[in-house]
Amino acid sequence: MTTNKETRETQKIKLWGIVQGVGFRPFVAKIADRMNMKGKVLNIGGLVEITVTDTPKNIDDFVGAIETEKPAPAEIVHIKRSKEAFQDFEDFTISDSHHGDDEAAMIPADLAVCPHCLSEMRDPANPRYRHPFISCMVCGPRYTIIDRIPYDRENTTMEDFPMCQFCQREYTDLHDRRYHAQTISCHHCGPMLSMPVEEAAALLLDGEVIAFKSMGGYNLVCDPQNDQAVEKLRKIKKREQKPFAIMFRDLKQIRQYCYISETEEKLIASSARPILLLEHRPSKSKEIQKSRFIGSFLPSMGAQYLLLERISPLIFTSANLSDMPMVKDDEEMERMLRREPLIKGVVSNKRRIQVRADDSVARVIDGQPQMIRRSKGYAPVPLYVNTGFDGQILAVGGQLKNSFALTKGPFVYMSQYFGDMDSVENQKIYEENTERMARLFRVRPQLAVCDLHPLYYTTAYAKKLGLPLLKVQHHHAHTASVMAEHDLRGKVIGVSFDGTGYGTDGAIWGGEFLLCEGGSFQRVDHLRYVKMLGGDSSMKEGWKSAVSYLYAWEHGYQARGEGIALDLSQIIAFAKKRQDRCWPGEALARKALEAGINTIESSSMGRLFDGVAALLGIKERNDYEGQCAIMLEDAAAAPRKSEAHELARRFHDQVARMILDTCVRIRKETGAFQVALSGGVFQNKILMEESLALLRENGFEPYYNISVSPNDGGIALGQAYIAMKRKEEEE
Repeated sequence: MTTNKETRETQKIKLWGIVQGVGFRPFVAKIADRMNMKGKVLNIGGLVEITVTDTPKNIDDFVGAIETEKPAPAEIVHIKRSKEAFQDFEDFTISDSHHGDDEAAMIPADLAVCPHCLSEMRDPANPRYRHPFISCMVCGPRYTIIDRIPYDRENTTMEDFPMCQFCQREYTDLHDRRYHAQTISCHHCGPMLSMPVEEAAALLLDGEVIAFKSMGGYNLVCDPQNDQAVEKLRKIKKREQKPFAIMFRDLKQIRQYCYISETEEKLIASSARPILLLEHRPSKSKEIQKSRFIGSFLPSMGAQYLLLERISPLIFTSANLSDMPMVKDDEEMERMLRREPLIKGVVSNKRRIQVRADDSVARVIDGQPQMIRRSKGYAPVPLYVNTGFDGQILAVGGQLKNSFALTKGPFVYMSQYFGDMDSVENQKIYEENTERMARLFRVRPQLAVCDLHPLYYTTAYAKKLGLPLLKVQHHHAHTASVMAEHDLRGKVIGVSFDGTGYGTDGAIWGGEFLLCEGGSFQRVDHLRYVKMLGGDSSMKEGWKSAVSYLYAWEHGYQARGEGIALDLSQIIAFAKKRQDRCWPGEALARKALEAGINTIESSSMGRLFDGVAALLGIKERNDYEGQCAIMLEDAAAAPRKSEAHELARRFHDQVARMILDTCVRIRKETGAFQVALSGGVFQNKILMEESLALLRENGFEPYYNISVSPNDGGIALGQAYIAMKRKEEEE
């Protein structure tokens, strides 16, 4: 590629996307070496900037090679090229990083250990044989260890581990896999485990519970096939019923315990390593048999693989009490150990965790991957939202399953999952992370967006920021999250079903049909209001929802004029003839409903699912969130059906048919044919897939959440989108 000076020019090439922490600069340097290009590459803020001097044709080929051959974890969102003053370079170099300007920055999420590193870790002849923290330029922790951008070793917690000569040599060798790999380490210079894996495995084999420091925080670990061990774990977590996620050694072992499709295999083995909801095979394990689906996942780091080689599968659950923050720091774990004598050992290390992040949870629905909990492995990779608004916004999210969002131009940075915002501890961590993330990505919000609910902590937090404040209705935000993901234009029918959301009329919404366009909406229909017993206990006790529907049915529920009334006659008749029905508080509950004491008007589809589960005798109390609805779906899916199982299935069919019939009517009135399905109720696989099939068969274009959860974890994206669209409309 040697040319004379007259035909050459200097170009600056800027690349936006996931181009830091994925070996992108070393990759560019290798391409340049192969093509004999002269110039330099460096990180600037969250971007990669390349300056080269050659002919325009050669530069075109160089950029083309970068686009087509980029490292697997990298994503190029945008490329900008400009002609610069001529510079004559002698070679191609990786230059020191710069803090950069105010451009949108992108930091990679944490990446699971890659097959190459795993192979080395298992090779007795390799210097990194059995190194628990083995990594290279395309794998290892990223977001959970970064302190500031650009992503360089000195800006991460790996600065605590100076490289030895062996690692330094690989780090500076252009042709090595670990060239400029910021997490490079070995037995001599890297973090070490505080307890040998052999000792940890022995404790687990003896039926004990141990703590294990992973990428995003501490986990509690035990053998899922040892009932006594699981019982100890439940006592520690104060978690009586909710199934635990189970980590398997490899895909072969997953296939022994679960049914798994090709799409599911690709997702579970991806570098994000999400917990994937899989239908389990018959098993002797009580824990595995708890629910139709089992949260299944693969190890993310070498240390986990080393443990699972000795005992597997294993429960790996966040080290916390239910609804409290995950333990991140060593000092926090020491305090937990003093309180919890049932934890018999700790596998720790000295690598600091900057950001606590639970494992993400996903599933495959309609043949597509879908987030249920977006966290480690995905956050803080931004979503591109196609609006004309170029400002900066903080969307604070909801009260439950919280994530917040920050926008910068068209990019929406979704935070990791925080859970419910009821505890002071979670609130503190939430505030720390909003400030940290804004600082990291240099976002200075001009506007805050929150939910309509006046008693949400997130609403109060948004108010105290002193920014202009936009309040967004909860179910509108659910629908808008789908519109944002799929860039839906024109009229959209929003079908938003969940447990609770504050309505514009002061009632509790949750079974909503909205007509949305741009940043606005109107409520066009809803599940018929029912006088519902209120209070936190009613959310947990499905039988109270059942009594509320029984009472409404006896007092003319079907005869009212407003809203959609489902035909519950068969379910009600079954409940009334049940010999085993025993709700000791029913008489008192009926008196409260009659007197209107502690009652609310509710159109909640989530509460109806709870009520139907109780009416059919399937589950009468939520021992964990959503349990009644989950067991109702399990009953509907059961191969051998009792009368209750048959009625559970018919109820699902009826709701899906009601969705279609209502959308048909709205289409006739408005011409809208795009349908957005969102809200926690649509985590129900039977309802979702049946609704999608019916809508498609009848000429609709249905859409649903993919990159964010249909539950309240996706609310912040919808809030941000509505704010961006309204600002765009104002300008």
